[in-house]
Amino acid sequence: MAASIDPNVPGIPLASGLGWIAGPVSNSYYLREGSGQYLIDAGFKEEAGPIVSAIGRAGLDPRSLSYLLVTHQHPDHIGGAAYLHWAWDLRVACHERERPALEGTGPTTAPLFARLFIRRSPVAVDRALRDGDTLGPFKVYHVPGHTPGSAAFYHEGRRFLFTGDAVVSARGRLTLASRSSNFDPEAAARAVRRLAELPVRVVLPGHGHPVTDSPQAQLRQLYERVSALPSGRRRNLFGPEGRPETFPHL
Repeated sequence: MAASIDPNVPGIPLASGLGWIAGPVSNSYYLREGSGQYLIDAGFKEEAGPIVSAIGRAGLDPRSLSYLLVTHQHPDHIGGAAYLHWAWDLRVACHERERPALEGTGPTTAPLFARLFIRRSPVAVDRALRDGDTLGPFKVYHVPGHTPGSAAFYHEGRRFLFTGDAVVSARGRLTLASRSSNFDPEAAARAVRRLAELPVRVVLPGHGHPVTDSPQAQLRQLYERVSALPSGRRRNLFGPEGRPETFPHL
């Protein structure tokens, strides 16, 4: 991807119009496509300021953003959404099954410690998405498992896949989020299979580094590992070489 790196994007430039805003826990991404500008995920609420600062350092106005696309309802991905919506009038989109959690009208599925100790403000959802919908350059893939309404956003033309926590990375390899954070481990395994069918140039996960090293093959290998486990053991977290992971993905 080095040949097309674009320095005029927020965060770490990855490709033309694509920037990685790496937070202390989770990732946000910026994508510019034609006249559209999109932010994928908004970190904890404390990360809203640094995200705006990264946008400003790139010479951009947060008001020019077209949409915030939320991959799922956990607070390390939506905590900054309320501020961005309030301060910059940024429109918010998520899968329809996550809308009640974002708007504060329905239950959340975050791990217990997050529900008890992490507070976030509700945010109005401007567009509720369904599987197969398109928003700008993205096609929406409903990949429940980590949460009921987890969504991946796929740019077919450029083969960019934003996975949220349906798939994360550790030590440069793709893996699943921790067992305590997956709402439905069986569905999470099926989600990997669906994503593995997509032609992918780079996987942009909610945690860990973006993966450009044979990402489609890695997705297939991950699904093979997970599907080979007995059903009950899929609740355990296995890392890239079968080693238990300890990173507390939310």
